Amino acid sequence: MRVSNRQAQENRNRVIDVAAARIRERGIDGTGIADLMKAAGLTHGGFYKQFRSKDDLVLQAVSRAIDSATAEIDARISGADDPLAALVRFYVSPEHRDAPARGCSLASLATDTARSDDPALRALMGDLVARYLSLLTSLADDASDDPRRQAISTLAGMIGALVLSRAVPDPALSDEILQVVAEDLSHGREG
Repeated sequence: MRVSNRQAQENRNRVIDVAAARIRERGIDGTGIADLMKAAGLTHGGFYKQFRSKDDLVLQAVSRAIDSATAEIDARISGADDPLAALVRFYVSPEHRDAPARGCSLASLATDTARSDDPALRALMGDLVARYLSLLTSLADDASDDPRRQAISTLAGMIGALVLSRAVPDPALSDEILQVVAEDLSHGREG
C-alpha cells in the first residue's frame, strides 16, 4: 500500500525527531536503524525510502536537535534581566543534565563528533560552536577586557560541567559540579 506524499513527509519528520532525541541520549553509534524505526512506529525497510544512509539521517537529526535547543535557549534568555546568567543557570542545571534527549548537542555529541571522519557533521558542530561563541560574546560582561575569551571560557565551562555531571555516579557530586560551575560562570548573578 502506497502512502501519500504528505504521510511520507510526516513519517520522515517523525524519524528525524526520534533520531534527534535518541542520538543525543545514546550517541551516534548507540543509535541503530532498526530500533530507531521501531520507536518511530515504522518498519526497518522503510528507512532507505526516506534517507540515503545513516549518516544522512544523523546530519538531519543533529540539525533538528540544534534548532530545537537553540529555540529553548532563546526562550530562556529573552526578557531576562541578565541573559548571560539566565543562559548559564539553565545550561548548567539538573533539568538540562537529566534530559539529554532534549538537551544541547554539543554536550551530548562532542566526543562522537571528535571521533567522526564525516566532514559535514564536524562542520555542523563547528557552526554550533561558532553560534554559541557569538551569543556568549554578545552577552559578555561590559567590564570584560576580552569578550571572546570570556565566551570561550564560559562555553567550555558549561559543556564540561554538563558532561561531568552526567558522567559521575554520585548524585550529590553531580549536583555540586553544576552548582559550583553555575555560580562561578554567572559570577553570583541571578538570571
